[in-house]
Amino acid sequence: MQQNTQSRRLIRRLGVLSLILTALFAVTMIVIVLVTRGHLDIYIGDERDTLSFVPQNDRVTVEPAPYDENYLRINAKKRGDAVIEYPENEGGFEYVKVLPGGVVYDVLRGGFSGYKQVTLTITVYTALMAVIFIVSFILRCRHELFSYTTLYFGGTALFLSFVSVMLIFDCIKILTNSKDFFMLSIYFSIKSAGSMFMFYSMPLMIVFALALAVSNISLIGHEGKKFVNLLGLILSLLILGGYAFYFFLDRLFFMGSEWQMRIYGTIESVYTTAFVYGEAMLLSSVLCGLIAAKKRPSYNKTHILILGCSVGDDGKPLPLLRGRIDRALEFAAEQKEHGGRQIKFVPSGGQGSDEVISEAESMKRYLISKGVDEAYILPEGRSTNTVENMRFSYELIKADCESPEIAFSTSNYHVLRSGMISSAEGLDAEGIGARTKWYFWPNAFIREFVGLLVSKRSRHIFWALFLTAVFALMNMLIPM
Repeated sequence: MQQNTQSRRLIRRLGVLSLILTALFAVTMIVIVLVTRGHLDIYIGDERDTLSFVPQNDRVTVEPAPYDENYLRINAKKRGDAVIEYPENEGGFEYVKVLPGGVVYDVLRGGFSGYKQVTLTITVYTALMAVIFIVSFILRCRHELFSYTTLYFGGTALFLSFVSVMLIFDCIKILTNSKDFFMLSIYFSIKSAGSMFMFYSMPLMIVFALALAVSNISLIGHEGKKFVNLLGLILSLLILGGYAFYFFLDRLFFMGSEWQMRIYGTIESVYTTAFVYGEAMLLSSVLCGLIAAKKRPSYNKTHILILGCSVGDDGKPLPLLRGRIDRALEFAAEQKEHGGRQIKFVPSGGQGSDEVISEAESMKRYLISKGVDEAYILPEGRSTNTVENMRFSYELIKADCESPEIAFSTSNYHVLRSGMISSAEGLDAEGIGARTKWYFWPNAFIREFVGLLVSKRSRHIFWALFLTAVFALMNMLIPM
């Protein structure tokens, strides 16, 4: 318990640190603009003489950069456009704008006053935020695994890590004064982050989609063509179709006005970001689901709740339910071996319209047949879903024990969502997962994942609208 408290405290401190870093980031960006405004250095190469460049008007003055004669320093005087020519057009020309506040903007390359410092600041900030999210995600997986926020931290950490790597490569070019570096590549990295993430994660996602399709086809062969048995196949087709549409957009030849190009860029950015949002959530859920299924609760439990599912026509537990009961019995035995107390079993589940007895009664009979004393069984036979399983069982447990320590047993694919429901209902129980057949687990987990998305649909709608607005704004304002 003390360790959990310390971890929660550390997670809160990391949250405060992220806010402090964000404030420092904003202040640093403002300071950079104030300090560097008024001039801009442009690389022109050693084949041209910086002293020969002449501005067409009095909005700027030019001189060689004090640290390198291959750079032309442009000093702002008045707001407006300025063309700086080379005699007889032998070396071309430079085209800049003086923006409000004296910021000089290089129209041809996308650079602006202080762009190197700005790029370095953005890169450092993004990398530090990625580290914070990674550490927070690890801590949450250890001590707050059954939280929807943990899924967000996992997906965000994954995406921020990727963006950080892209920015670091661009930063290296800046710091090494690479001649082929243009600030436009930074804009491209930011605008196309979703697209690049899709591209580099494509092998993993295609393998995942194909494996999911194979397991789903096998499931249909064993269990029949019910709709719930098709979810994995549907998701597999959505992933593959999503990538096909991505390549269609990426190779679509489109020419038009600047605003038409910006609108096209917005559509592409919004689509790829929405796809990556779902992809990151899926990958984070798979990782959290595997951790939840493999995680072992501490051996200090007073009660273990067994989540019900369908029973046979003879009232006996079907294999899926029997696996959950056997896993609970296994944990109880392990706790005894580790010197723990005798655990009480709480079989939970009502009677369906097609069931001869309640799931709780079926599990109770099975437990007794395995040698469990009836005094250590507290059946809960009213519930019709997982939420009620947790809620009604908790009422029984609280009536039986003032300070209960609770675990729950369910199928491995169901541990993560059950744990989240447990937290929401106040149990804060630790989960254990019973094994299921290889072809059943992937599709069942996808069903759980869809359930998680639907349960938080308002949050997903908010983020979808927010990201759409962000990328629309970026594509409309960022230089092309």
